[in-house]
Amino acid sequence: QLLAFKPAVIRGNASEIIGLAGLGSHARGFDTSNDPAQAVPAAVQLLEHTAAVSASGAIDHVVGWVADAQNPPRPWLIKIAGGSAWLPKVTASGCSLGALVAAYTAVASDYLTALVSAHVHFALAAELAEATAKGPGSFATAFIDGLDAVDAELIRAKARFEASPL
Repeated sequence: QLLAFKPAVIRGNASEIIGLAGLGSHARGFDTSNDPAQAVPAAVQLLEHTAAVSASGAIDHVVGWVADAQNPPRPWLIKIAGGSAWLPKVTASGCSLGALVAAYTAVASDYLTALVSAHVHFALAAELAEATAKGPGSFATAFIDGLDAVDAELIRAKARFEASPL
């Protein structure tokens, strides 16, 4: 029913993306054992309803439509590296990513760029936080500071991703 509203982008963990596509997962929130790579077929299926879909995890997987002057739109996969193993230990980190996705979606020139940019920003903030944190508690505070510290220059210098057509 939610897909009938044609959301601009869809973000979730792998199990949520698989479940939303109707492909069998029942896990919710942090309760997921699926690798984001396992969600790619579901994400591609969800492109019938949206411009871009992401499944977060150790390596975030984003799929979205890409077109150029010579080719019609086709799905691409962007894998985003980075982040921190402490992120799953911080309550509502996925919700924080959702808020960041909403902010980027509101201002980016296209929805795939918005989704990739939000994931890169989030990963870099986590890396900044991990560099100074002594444990999950101090990581949570440092992560909020990291979200504020990430800027366009840092994104250009430190973003780690690879993109390929599907």
